[in-house]
Amino acid sequence: MSSLQFPDWRNIGWHIGKRLKDIFQPSPNNGPSKEERLAQRLRDVLKGFTYFDNFDELEAWSTATVDPIQQANTPILERSTSSVQGQAFPKSKVLLCHDYSGGYHDYESVRPSLQESQLYCCEYLQYVDTFIYFSHKLVCIPPPTWTNTLHRNGVRVLGTFILEPQTPDVARLLAKIDGRYPVAENLAAMATTYGFDGWLINIEKEFSTNVTEHMVDFIRELKKGLTKGCQVIWYDALTSENKLKYQNGLTPKNLVFAQASDALFTNYKWTEAKLHSSKQLALENNIRTKDTYFGIDAWAQNTDMPGPPRVTFPPDGGGGTNIGLAMRTLAENTFATAIFAPGWVYEHFPTIRQQAASFSVAKAVDRSLWEGATLPDEVGCDCHKGKPHHTEYYRSNPITRYACEFPAGSSTFFESDFVRAFTSLTDADDKCRILPSLGSQSPLPSLLPVSMTEWEEAADTLPIRVMYGEHRADISLTPGQGPNSFLQIYTKVLGSQREVDMGISPATNPAVASESMHRLRLYKLAMDASEAHLVSVKYGRPRISRSFHVGLYIAYAPNFHTVPKFEYEHHEMPYGPSSITTMEIVVNAKPPGLQVVELGVYCGGIFESSAPLLLLELTRLSMVKMPLLEGEGHDFGLGDLKMVERGHAPYRQKRLVWEWHGSREQWPAWLPWSATTGPFSHFTISVNDIWIGVAHCLEFPLLDSDHVEGEVDVHVRGHLFGNMPTVRPVDATVRLGSRSLNTLPFYL
Repeated sequence: MSSLQFPDWRNIGWHIGKRLKDIFQPSPNNGPSKEERLAQRLRDVLKGFTYFDNFDELEAWSTATVDPIQQANTPILERSTSSVQGQAFPKSKVLLCHDYSGGYHDYESVRPSLQESQLYCCEYLQYVDTFIYFSHKLVCIPPPTWTNTLHRNGVRVLGTFILEPQTPDVARLLAKIDGRYPVAENLAAMATTYGFDGWLINIEKEFSTNVTEHMVDFIRELKKGLTKGCQVIWYDALTSENKLKYQNGLTPKNLVFAQASDALFTNYKWTEAKLHSSKQLALENNIRTKDTYFGIDAWAQNTDMPGPPRVTFPPDGGGGTNIGLAMRTLAENTFATAIFAPGWVYEHFPTIRQQAASFSVAKAVDRSLWEGATLPDEVGCDCHKGKPHHTEYYRSNPITRYACEFPAGSSTFFESDFVRAFTSLTDADDKCRILPSLGSQSPLPSLLPVSMTEWEEAADTLPIRVMYGEHRADISLTPGQGPNSFLQIYTKVLGSQREVDMGISPATNPAVASESMHRLRLYKLAMDASEAHLVSVKYGRPRISRSFHVGLYIAYAPNFHTVPKFEYEHHEMPYGPSSITTMEIVVNAKPPGLQVVELGVYCGGIFESSAPLLLLELTRLSMVKMPLLEGEGHDFGLGDLKMVERGHAPYRQKRLVWEWHGSREQWPAWLPWSATTGPFSHFTISVNDIWIGVAHCLEFPLLDSDHVEGEVDVHVRGHLFGNMPTVRPVDATVRLGSRSLNTLPFYL
């Protein structure tokens, strides 16, 4: 066969030429071999990762091949159907499509290593509706660390099924056996087994014949196999004409797939004209615009990309720090937003924290993107053509201004221990290390009493005393305890040195206190106030003047969407007998029609200094519908703790395994219940009274650094969902020796 001479692709259009070059002059396969990929997959299984590179692996899967550490245990929190009170500006639901540096990173594993810098997470989950874990594998299962944190915060999480131009055997996707689609059945079973909420279907390759009818049947069977609340989202690539042609909107060529799926995720080169035509087509076909996600490419703002510039809305400077500007246009047209590659911030900008800086440039850009914070003058990226990220609009159009904001917690319970995805540690050489805890991230509070823009400009305003918060972590690993995250509450004067009266104590004059207290809202809620609740707060108070009054407030408002007049309850936090105190408050039922809409802190008194003054340290906050467990509590317990070895050479791993026991009958119906760990949200692990980690399943991988050699005492403590009180610790303790090792099957 004579060779085909390839034309000068640079002269016929970059994208067309590249596609022809890939067909006629494919690049040599310099990637890992089949054996190398299998070896990497075996190693990744032991980190809790699950993915499949080809149809052989996908079709061979069964529930018997699942390793317990690959499963998420946290059921998705059922967010209140009420939105938060007092939202201004048009709003758009937000979907985040991960695609961060290839995916499946060590910090996302169930036993991560210390990192040199903070990497991609999301600290604004109350503004996120859906998260898609995306990597260029045939089948991408979200790591359980991501799923646990997203579910704890009420965010739906999807995996990705993708066919790319180089994917072989694509006809196997739609192959039927006895009238069934085995691939659809396996994908549905995977979502249930691994504990996530559905799939993005991304078909970026044409079939040999038109398969539209079969693809629609496949989507419907996949949806039928998923559990309640799960979704199938179709990506705008393959058309009903069997052409790989991005529509950048809802059009007659992708309408049939949008109708078969739960939502459409469009490509990111849309225009305002495309929005208008899409809206008209949606109205004509009874498709909800608020569930139609228009893509925004974060990378499009860069000026250092190979090939022609990437384009997203707005065409001039879109993406990057102008994502909020595109969101404003989508919100005004009642469409939803899909942000492609939000981890762009941590790939494109320096992540190592600069000397004397509180966070890295990447973290600063992330705050700018979401909150409108001022960018550093120098951001250290490779965009050499001007300053493309310092746009005219970014500070006035942050994502949080136009994103739908969801209340924290559910309609019946809320809890937070203020744990973030990363904790900074400083070693003896004053070198910073980062401890990842991605799977443990709690609902995070508001830290400022005003917007980021107003906070930065407050120095030029009239003098005002404010309260604000800062996250801190105690990294001294005391016996049996891990890193202790807490929220520090401060007060200071902005813009003036003079004394400012904060108000009076509610105990002194309750009639006027609600009008004069200075408050810092920590969380927006939407809980039914017609039921009694138990509020529990674990805190410490520094010994400052007793004339300062500090406490917790609860705000109520009518259960309808008007501009509400809040009613407040104030509960002062007394000094405790020790540095850390737990206070419990029984909140009586209120008349029907009221909701709990805020939890926060207040203070009052005369403060003479404008310097920051530490008022309070919070380590845990919860609010749970009553009644709780009756009688003496519960009979939940742990047992049969032992050390085992998984796998075979050269991929062996020591693990702790245990069991839990108890009955669901006594568990409150309004609290989460895990399919794998029952009433337990997580477990903390100690060896010889030294904390070594957290588990979200009934197994815990051991590392050489855990020093589980010879005779050691191992301690596992269970923690219940909802911060439920216990009459006794839920523990399992065992002394292990070298003979206590059993070999169990290897999962794949």
